[in-house]
Amino acid sequence: MTTLYCACCGRPFVRTSARGPAPRYCSQDCRLQMAVRRRAWTPRTEAGRTDSGRMETNRTEAAAWGHRAFGS
Repeated sequence: MTTLYCACCGRPFVRTSARGPAPRYCSQDCRLQMAVRRRAWTPRTEAGRTDSGRMETNRTEAAAWGHRAFGS
Protein backbone atom coordinates (compact mmCIF):
# COMPACT_ATOMS: atom_id res chain seq x y z
CA MET A 1 0.00 0.00 0.00
CA THR A 2 0.92 3.69 -0.09
CA THR A 3 2.93 5.32 2.70
CA LEU A 4 1.48 8.60 3.92
CA TYR A 5 2.57 11.07 6.61
CA CYS A 6 0.29 12.25 9.41
CA ALA A 7 -0.70 15.94 9.21
CA CYS A 8 -0.67 16.12 13.03
CA CYS A 9 2.45 14.32 14.24
CA GLY A 10 4.34 13.68 10.98
CA ARG A 11 4.71 9.94 11.53
CA PRO A 12 4.57 7.70 8.47
CA PHE A 13 1.61 5.35 8.22
CA VAL A 14 0.26 2.95 5.63
CA ARG A 15 -3.03 3.56 3.89
CA THR A 16 -5.13 0.50 4.61
CA SER A 17 -7.59 0.87 1.74
CA ALA A 18 -7.41 2.38 -1.73
CA ARG A 19 -11.11 3.31 -1.56
CA GLY A 20 -12.20 6.85 -0.74
CA PRO A 21 -10.09 9.89 0.03
CA ALA A 22 -6.67 9.48 1.58
CA PRO A 23 -6.63 9.85 5.37
CA ARG A 24 -4.72 12.80 6.82
CA TYR A 25 -4.05 11.38 10.27
CA CYS A 26 -2.43 8.18 11.49
CA SER A 27 -4.83 7.57 14.40
CA GLN A 28 -8.03 8.61 16.10
CA ASP A 29 -5.93 10.45 18.70
CA CYS A 30 -4.41 12.65 15.99
CA ARG A 31 -7.86 13.33 14.49
CA LEU A 32 -9.15 14.42 17.88
CA GLN A 33 -6.07 16.56 18.56
CA MET A 34 -6.50 18.40 15.25
CA ALA A 35 -10.20 18.99 15.97
CA VAL A 36 -9.24 20.52 19.33
CA ARG A 37 -6.65 22.74 17.64
CA ARG A 38 -9.18 23.91 15.05
CA ARG A 39 -11.69 24.83 17.77
CA ALA A 40 -9.02 26.62 19.79
CA TRP A 41 -7.70 28.69 16.88
CA THR A 42 -10.98 29.55 15.13
CA PRO A 43 -11.96 32.47 17.41
CA ARG A 44 -8.47 33.98 17.10
CA THR A 45 -8.32 33.86 13.31
CA GLU A 46 -11.87 35.17 12.83
CA ALA A 47 -11.58 38.00 15.36
CA GLY A 48 -10.31 40.54 12.81
CA ARG A 49 -12.42 39.39 9.92
CA THR A 50 -15.66 40.78 8.54
CA ASP A 51 -18.56 38.71 7.24
CA SER A 52 -16.98 38.55 3.78
CA GLY A 53 -13.93 36.78 5.23
CA ARG A 54 -11.52 39.61 4.43
CA MET A 55 -9.37 41.39 6.95
CA GLU A 56 -10.83 44.73 7.94
CA THR A 57 -8.63 47.71 7.06
CA ASN A 58 -9.09 51.39 7.67
CA ARG A 59 -8.61 54.26 5.25
CA THR A 60 -5.19 55.26 6.55
CA GLU A 61 -3.76 51.81 5.78
CA ALA A 62 -4.99 52.08 2.19
CA ALA A 63 -3.49 55.56 1.85
CA ALA A 64 -0.18 54.38 3.31
CA TRP A 65 0.13 51.81 0.55
CA GLY A 66 -0.72 54.33 -2.17
CA HIS A 67 -4.23 53.04 -2.82
CA ARG A 68 -7.30 55.18 -2.84
CA ALA A 69 -9.85 54.44 -0.17
CA PHE A 70 -13.49 54.03 -1.14
CA GLY A 71 -15.41 57.29 -1.13
CA SER A 72 -12.40 59.56 -1.29
